[in-house]
Amino acid sequence: MGFAWNFVVPLMMICVYYVVFTEIRRSEIPDFIVYVLSAMFPFTFMTQNLTAGAAAVTGNSGMVKKMYFPREILILAQIISSFIIMLIGYITSFILIIATGYSLDPVSLLFMPLILLLELIFTTGYTMLFSAANVYCRDVQYILNSISMVFFFLTPMYFSADQATGILSTIIWINPFTYYIEALHSAVYFGESPDAGVLLACFLIAFTALAVGYAVFRRLKRGFAERL
Repeated sequence: MGFAWNFVVPLMMICVYYVVFTEIRRSEIPDFIVYVLSAMFPFTFMTQNLTAGAAAVTGNSGMVKKMYFPREILILAQIISSFIIMLIGYITSFILIIATGYSLDPVSLLFMPLILLLELIFTTGYTMLFSAANVYCRDVQYILNSISMVFFFLTPMYFSADQATGILSTIIWINPFTYYIEALHSAVYFGESPDAGVLLACFLIAFTALAVGYAVFRRLKRGFAERL
């Protein structure tokens, strides 16, 4: 049942969203369930690795202390396994979207592999950064648990970014997760090419995170065995 929880929890959340935003507090977004499904699993992939990824090294302390191997393998194992789970869940989402009778645009869907690849690079970068930092300061993992909740409410998963105004709008667009979610909403829900500025931001965020994350990880990994 452990593997199944990767899909059960997000699907339960979707059911809750559907009841709350279509039956209790009606959302202004048409086909709300499709809007959520179009980015739910990629969003879960990012937030889960923000927390679980931070423990990629500390959670394997015995292995790190007993043998030498490229420490990056721990990060890649965490990212690849969760990415595969995300893809399976995302395929399930598309089956549900098609079941609703929603019309998908095949041309705009061609942007999906690019968006998901950039998201994968971005996630790998910050996972390397935080997993290394967590070895030297174990509070990092707990801080990230709280931050992930903030991202949950400040990422336009169940509301439109256009609905936010003033300082809230600024905060939402400072959030790096927003750009990947908005790109997926464009490609899947709206059936159009993602905004060029949003795609550019996805590129810059992804490769900046990878460069910084790898640099920090490479510098700190030498002391992992002693710190664990």
